Amino acid sequence: MVVFFLIILVIGYYSYRKVNGFEDYAVAGRKIPIVLLFATMAATATGGGATIGRVSYAYDIGIVIIAAAVGFVANQILTGLFIAPKMRAMGNVYTIGDIMGYYYGRLGLGISGIFTFIYSIGVYGVQILAMGLILHTMTGFDLVPLTIIASAIVVLYTWAGGMFAVIYTDALQFIILAIGITTAAILSFNEVGGISGLQANLDPSYFDFTGGWSIGAFIAFFLTFLLGEAIAPMYVQRYLTTKTPKDTKWGVTLFGVYYGFYTVVVTMIGLAGVILLPSIDPDTVLNEVILNFLPVGIVGLVFAAMMGAIMSSGDSLLNTSAVIFTRDIYQRFINKNADDKKLLFWSKISTIVVGTGGIAAALSLPKVLDLLMYTYSLWAPSIIPPIVIAVVWGKALDRKVSTYAGPPAIVIGLITTLVWNHLLGEPWGLPAIVAGIFANLIVFWAVHVLTKSKTPTGIFASEKIYENLKE
Repeated sequence: MVVFFLIILVIGYYSYRKVNGFEDYAVAGRKIPIVLLFATMAATATGGGATIGRVSYAYDIGIVIIAAAVGFVANQILTGLFIAPKMRAMGNVYTIGDIMGYYYGRLGLGISGIFTFIYSIGVYGVQILAMGLILHTMTGFDLVPLTIIASAIVVLYTWAGGMFAVIYTDALQFIILAIGITTAAILSFNEVGGISGLQANLDPSYFDFTGGWSIGAFIAFFLTFLLGEAIAPMYVQRYLTTKTPKDTKWGVTLFGVYYGFYTVVVTMIGLAGVILLPSIDPDTVLNEVILNFLPVGIVGLVFAAMMGAIMSSGDSLLNTSAVIFTRDIYQRFINKNADDKKLLFWSKISTIVVGTGGIAAALSLPKVLDLLMYTYSLWAPSIIPPIVIAVVWGKALDRKVSTYAGPPAIVIGLITTLVWNHLLGEPWGLPAIVAGIFANLIVFWAVHVLTKSKTPTGIFASEKIYENLKE
């Protein structure tokens, strides 16, 4: 593990020498080929939730996790084919805020910028805790110093190399993860006697693709995967790093296909864990399978793979948070005339502030972290409908939506979701996410129809997409 950390730091130093401006720091100079986009997407999406969480779900409820994960696979394939390449074709955009500002004016930019900033910090904090837990399981040492050490390494190389460091380290972490987790799946699968062993020793409910749930419950679970991370800030930033829209299209689409394979692999570990380790905490299954049933020589590799998965998500979210602050908040609202050097400076400063602040919050303010993470559940019914409609409807930079439609739709989607969930208790079994999206779409369409012929002014006037500041 020490060697792994040293290699990561060397990559960070190498990346540091490649960063000459904000565009390099934010989107790796828009020079990333398909293979690296695929690797960084795969590494980012297979973090603590997709690895430890999916194993836990499989252990608890069976192969229904595969059926639900089809939602995420479909989300990524459709995004790759129809949405991501259009975002890349918009030119000099760096964040969701840039896109929302173009389609929905300064108000749309401000709402989405603040929302995506909080979203990214919240999910980043969860990855910090996951890193500490992995190292604690491996070494038995105290959780707090291990968490600080691992997180400090992530902050250091992300600060140094920005998106270059994130993508290059993601590529290494993806390779280790793919080998390590696949090895763990094969060995644990063989330990229980393969498919016949699973069928002979598991309750038939584990093989029910609906998990024995009601239709409403399954739809809610499926929609969580379909929409929960759709067009998420850390993914959008990656769509913008490639040389061409075509590279973005196929890099994201191939990742979607790969994620289906990955879900099957981690599900195998969870099902094997039911037989090998009955009646334990589902969140500890992956760790316990590794420690108790894998050869000693493989244990280090698989733990490194798990650490790599979580670090890749952590560095992505950290860099995204810093770029969102610099681009959507500092440049747009504090210093509109900031030059390239100032943007790079504030990106690095915000990386340190967000990175260290995230560590402190994760370790000492768990309730604050929970509140930040709550934005994750509000992502789909607020931001997704307006941005997807705007991007898909027409060619890149062909604005067909009313700039007045986005902000009120976002607000109503948020309010409806909160009220439906917390005050009404999801009546008729209708998930809050569905009610929120439905309300969002109704308001969006109504406002669009009423204002589509009106010339937008003030905070609704379209924000221009800034030229590359290096040119």
